Amino acid sequence: MKNIGTHFKKQQGLAAIEFTLVLPFLLLLIFASAEFGRLLYQYNALNKTVRDASRHLSSNVKFGDTGNITIKDSVSAEVKSLIQFGQISSANALFPNLSDEDISLAISGDFIVVTVNYDWQPIFSQTFTTFGLGNDIDLSFPLVSTYTMRAL
Repeated sequence: MKNIGTHFKKQQGLAAIEFTLVLPFLLLLIFASAEFGRLLYQYNALNKTVRDASRHLSSNVKFGDTGNITIKDSVSAEVKSLIQFGQISSANALFPNLSDEDISLAISGDFIVVTVNYDWQPIFSQTFTTFGLGNDIDLSFPLVSTYTMRAL
C-alpha cells in the first residue's frame, strides 16, 4: 500500500506542469477562433451596409434627358455615410479605418456598382512574429464587397 501513496506524491505537481505547457497553444487557438469570428462578423456587416447603400443609390440617381444616369454629389455623400456609419447622419463608425477613398461608385449602362475595399485589421496583433526566422507575417488583408443594382 505504501507504494501507491508514494506514487501519487511523485505525480502531484505533474498536472500543473502539463497545464503550463499546453496553455499557450490553447490560448492561441482561442484567440485565433475569436479573430476569425470577428472577421466573419465584419464581412457580413460590410456586405449588408454595401447592399443597403446600393439600394439607396439605385433609388436616388438622376436620369438625364438622354437616359444617362448621373450621381449627385449629395447622394454620393449619403451613400458613403451609409457605408461608413450605417446611417446617413451619424458619428459612430461601423468600420475603423474605412475612408471615402475605399468606397467606389460607378455607373455601367443602366446599372450602378458600389465597391468597398476595407483593410481588415485584427485586434490582438497586426503581425505574426517569426522570432527572427524570416520576415514577420502581416495579418491584415482586404475585405472586398461589390454590389451591382439596376437604377430605378
